[in-house]
Amino acid sequence: MTAVTAFDLVVSAWGWALLNFLWQGAVIGGVAALLLALLRGAPARWRYAVCGLALALCLGLPLLQCLDVAPSEADFIGELSPLAAEMPALVGAWALGAALMLGRLALGLAWVARARRRSTPAPAAWQARLDALAHRLGLKRPVRLRLLPDLAGPIALGTLKPCVLLPAALLTRLPVDLLEALLAHELAHVRRWDYLANLLQSAVEALLFFHPVVWWLSARMRAERELVADDLSAALLGDAAHHREQVARRWGL
Repeated sequence: MTAVTAFDLVVSAWGWALLNFLWQGAVIGGVAALLLALLRGAPARWRYAVCGLALALCLGLPLLQCLDVAPSEADFIGELSPLAAEMPALVGAWALGAALMLGRLALGLAWVARARRRSTPAPAAWQARLDALAHRLGLKRPVRLRLLPDLAGPIALGTLKPCVLLPAALLTRLPVDLLEALLAHELAHVRRWDYLANLLQSAVEALLFFHPVVWWLSARMRAERELVADDLSAALLGDAAHHREQVARRWGL
């Protein structure tokens, strides 16, 4: 009889955790869909919390099953299911897919680093406007406003040293009040640490890339995140013209 190594046991435990997550994820998705339907008229932050909790469960259930219900050597040898022999191939396929997805995430982070290096400081007057908005939002971390010519729209980047990247052309194209609405929206993301939340969310997508419920929850979470930021920035600006018509219909301007 071939000796069973600790590595064999881990591969088997993780393989079964992934298989079980196929139905567990479907259950999580069904419950989340029901809660989101019930919360249709509630504040966006509640729906955001439901999506975040559901994604955390999606990652936590396989990990808990792998760590706490790992099979003993006797269980491994005596496993009767025909799927047992396929566990190494299953885990290998998952590892390849997760590696590709994590590589995609790494490329995104590299783009962020490059964008920050290529950007230039905004004029002092606009940095002062951003600082004033950040103060009103209660932000303690300094936030830099930087310009990047070929950017599609404003984005907030970073956690400990956040910055707002703005397409340079917007400074001359947009009215001051609409530009302030855009900046307030991005500062709301900074205040809520949404950049870090998005990174964690992307990591869950990479690890559980094979389940459609994860992608649905993640997309819904990103949509609700924008609504939460809209609510926070609208409160900051006193609901100025319905937050400048929801920031000109989300940058369509």
